[in-house]
Amino acid sequence: MPTPTISSGPLVVALCLAALAAATPSLAQTQASCSALKGCEQKFCEMEVQLNMAKQTGDNNKLAGLQMALDNARTNCSDNRLKEGLTEKLADANKELVKYQADLQQAELDGKKDKVVKYRKKLEETSSEINRLKAQLSQIEQLPQ
Repeated sequence: MPTPTISSGPLVVALCLAALAAATPSLAQTQASCSALKGCEQKFCEMEVQLNMAKQTGDNNKLAGLQMALDNARTNCSDNRLKEGLTEKLADANKELVKYQADLQQAELDGKKDKVVKYRKKLEETSSEINRLKAQLSQIEQLPQ
């Protein structure tokens, strides 16, 4: 007799959130639990974490906004849309990287040390962002279609 399995979906998110709420872990632990999920499921989990934090702090305005955003995400989220959004963000970040490289070269030619430092920092930040986006995109591409 085959062992029943639970596929990813709203049930998994609900179970994950119920376990998280029961244990009332720290924010870092909660976010780590969400990172085990992928695609829309991860997005829903992260939004639920924010929603629970708003409930705990009594921030009713934030709570209402987050609930509306979560409802909208549950209605409209698809892994393909997430992939498209990440691809677009990655393209924009790559354009920024090229721009900062040109700005850095010009600052070096002009001998503007403060600008050189500024653009090196921008390049480092943008490279980190590109790596983060690539990792997210890779995770989504591994999801079953």
